[in-house]
Amino acid sequence: MAVKRMFSSSVTETDNFLELPLKSQALYFHLGMQGDDDGFVANPRAIIRSIGCTARDLKPLEAAGYVISFPSKVLVITDWKANNNLRNDRYKPTAFQNELAQLKETTNKRYIMACAGIPSGNQMATNGIPAVNQVTTQHSIAEHNLERSGKKAATTAARTDSDLAQIVQHFQAEIGEFPRSALDKLQRYREAFSTELICKAIDEAAENGVRKWRYVDGILKGWQADGVRTLGDVEGRRESRNKPKGQQEQRWEVLE
Repeated sequence: MAVKRMFSSSVTETDNFLELPLKSQALYFHLGMQGDDDGFVANPRAIIRSIGCTARDLKPLEAAGYVISFPSKVLVITDWKANNNLRNDRYKPTAFQNELAQLKETTNKRYIMACAGIPSGNQMATNGIPAVNQVTTQHSIAEHNLERSGKKAATTAARTDSDLAQIVQHFQAEIGEFPRSALDKLQRYREAFSTELICKAIDEAAENGVRKWRYVDGILKGWQADGVRTLGDVEGRRESRNKPKGQQEQRWEVLE
C-alpha cells in the first residue's frame, strides 16, 4: 500500500461534507490514509479506536454515502477514485475481491453497490439520493415485511420508496442537487406532511427564487408550527397573511 494518499476538494470541501460532525470528518481522512489501492480499509474499527472515535462517528459517513460497510467488517471509501490517481505500474489490486465484485463505478468515479445501485447497510447511492423505488434501508425492510405479511406489506414499502424518490426528484428538478445531509430531516417531515405538500414547499421556494434546501426546510418548519396539514391549509395561511393589516379592526369600528 502506498504511503501517500490524496483528497479531492470536490469531495471534502462541499457543504455536504463540511456539515458532517467534525469527528466524522476527521475519521474520513484517517480512513483515507489507510485505504488500499482500490479504496478498501481492512481494519476500520481499529482505526476508529486508535484516534479516539466510536462506531457512532462512522454512521454519519455511512448515512451520507461516503463509505460503504460490508458484513465482512471491511469498508470502502466511495469517492476513492475521485480522490486518488494511481499509476498502473504502482497499482496493487485489493485483497477484497469478493467485496469489489459487489460494487460498480459511476460516471463520476464513485463506488455504489451493483445491485440496482442500492448500497449495503444504510448508505445512499452515488450522490446520496434514492432513485425510483430505491431508498437505502427500505429494501431490506420490504424483504422482511414480505416474509411476515406477504405481498401487501411489500407493496406498501415499495410505495413508500417511490414517494421519497418523487420528492427528491422534484427537488432536483426545481431547486438543484439534493443535499445528502438533509435526508434524515426530510424523512422526519414525511411523518408530518404528505408527499404532495412537501413538493408544494419545494415549488414555493423555487417561485421565490431561493434554490436552497434550507429555505424549503424553513417553509416546512413554519407550516408545522402553524398546524398546516393540507394544500387548503396552505392557501388559507397565505390569504390570512396577505390580508391588509387593520382590515379587521376597521370592520369592528364600523360595527360599533
